Amino acid sequence: MCGFNGVIGEFDSKILNLVKEESHKINHRGPDEKTFLEKENIYVDFFRLSIVDIDQGSQPKSDQSGRMTILFNGEIYNFKELRKMLQNEGINFNSNSDTEVLLNVLSHFGLNGLKMLNGMFAICLIDNQSNKTYLIRDQFGIKPLYYSITENFIKFSSEVKTLVNKNNNLSEFSLGQYVNYQFYISKETLFQEVFQVEPGCYLEIDNKSLEVKNLNYFELEFLNDKTSSTNLDNLEKAICESVKLQTYADVSVGTHLSGGIDSSLITAIASNYKKNLKAFHGHFPEDSDEFSEIEYARKVAEYLNIELYEIPIYSEDFITHFPKIMSVLDYPIVGPGVFPQYMVNDFASKHVKVLLGGQGGDEIFAGYARYLIVYLEQLLYGVINGSHDENHLVSLETVSKALPSLKEYIPLIKKMWSDDLFTEPAKRYEKVLNRHIPESWLTDRTKQLSKKSEEVFMEKINSINEKSLINKMLHFDTKYILPGLLHVEDRVSMIHSIESRVPYLDQNVFECAVNLEPSLKFGEGVLKNPLKLISQNYLPEKVSKRKTKMGFPVPLNSWLKDENFKNFVFETILTSNFANSIYFNKEQFEKDSLNFDNFDRSLWAVLCLSEWSKKINFN
Repeated sequence: MCGFNGVIGEFDSKILNLVKEESHKINHRGPDEKTFLEKENIYVDFFRLSIVDIDQGSQPKSDQSGRMTILFNGEIYNFKELRKMLQNEGINFNSNSDTEVLLNVLSHFGLNGLKMLNGMFAICLIDNQSNKTYLIRDQFGIKPLYYSITENFIKFSSEVKTLVNKNNNLSEFSLGQYVNYQFYISKETLFQEVFQVEPGCYLEIDNKSLEVKNLNYFELEFLNDKTSSTNLDNLEKAICESVKLQTYADVSVGTHLSGGIDSSLITAIASNYKKNLKAFHGHFPEDSDEFSEIEYARKVAEYLNIELYEIPIYSEDFITHFPKIMSVLDYPIVGPGVFPQYMVNDFASKHVKVLLGGQGGDEIFAGYARYLIVYLEQLLYGVINGSHDENHLVSLETVSKALPSLKEYIPLIKKMWSDDLFTEPAKRYEKVLNRHIPESWLTDRTKQLSKKSEEVFMEKINSINEKSLINKMLHFDTKYILPGLLHVEDRVSMIHSIESRVPYLDQNVFECAVNLEPSLKFGEGVLKNPLKLISQNYLPEKVSKRKTKMGFPVPLNSWLKDENFKNFVFETILTSNFANSIYFNKEQFEKDSLNFDNFDRSLWAVLCLSEWSKKINFN
């Protein structure tokens, strides 16, 4: 795991010195070794976090012909298999690193070799013969990669912070998306002229002319429900193989153990492959059991006979660390779960260098309540209309068994079905994902941006060629929401020099998961039914058959009752550049704040924007 920061083009010594100065902002991504690459029209600083082949895994690396040079952030989990295949092709190796294997795959097979990779990666690949550079990102967006383009040069980096300064302007286009959803459904960031290389894509850059081609090598693909054929045995084997590969490291390995089914199953399987596995669990001791999953985490650790580190987290920790967390993220994204993630990683960094977690489980195994509601909606539609096509594979028996689960999700059902049932599903889905910051807090300009972002949302989801509504939703979430969650995963781990691995986002696991029959995905109205069935082979019954799901709950509502915490929140907002900008109705917010007793996602969104606004020109 590593980080890099570079520039391509006709840059002078002033720009070069600036790049070098800015590079220190990401040295946490690779504190073990710093190197650099300097060629005509290109300069890159590289920071290495040593995980595999500590002694010989240095970068940059060039192939034996000298044509290709690579700098690489990530891990290639199937590198041993690929190495053996390449050796059979007559290729020799000088190290045991996955970097050398990756380089030779791309040198030997060209960019078609990207489809052979099982891993997470952001790659800078330089073709010295054609004088082109390729900036490549993995299929799911696990590893970050950003760039900015000027007339004379292109800058690129593992993190946004090396590409911006206080003179950077706000991207209004992205602000509208954040106000609505707290994630971004395009390549833009909240900074003007700073973009991300999208998941499954790469940039081809001519180092002299700076001509840029944005190309994709991977497309999400869901089989029609009618042709789905994956069974639980295949899925279980794929998950086990993924975890086995991802426990490989020349350093200490641990897991995030929240107590939920995703992380518990990963921990259980990992304990079969890694001796002395350590597990880490964050909890809120000053609050009620409503926010505690520690009972489940303890049961898993006891059952597996592994060491569990319990990290207590307090409201004072939020006040202390929140500004730092927002700085780490580069720009605000997703929800409050970032806070306990940050705290757990901070503690874990003193014990391990690699952490496995359950990120991605909700998106590929349909773990959110909204998926189940739509599934039941499709069942009902099929029964009422006598439809038994690939979109509505139903029976009256299936529907009747699943209906009792509806009572657990009444608020969400009301939201999804508030206008009408069975009509304009994409529009109804937008309504579910829209967090709706109160319009009274927004100016007319911001309301216009919000409306525009709804149009962008509809364009994106309607462009997805999936017959099944559930598949359309899963496709959208995997492509647009999951990268935001992975953004958080990367930042809060790498700031502590920890490599975070996500075994569910393995290509084989993904293909097995998305091609499960809907009836197996949801059973009798059970979220993540496949994982729960598999987990019965690995976990105590109280965990494998639990019905509740917490995610990453943070007791912000109860903390808001504390005067010190409340003052921190509202002072941060009311004194910010954002609150005093053309985008926010400060007077109305101040009036409303007198009666605040609910710390919802709207307030969270405003708080994050307010802290971040110190970095940006808002007017």
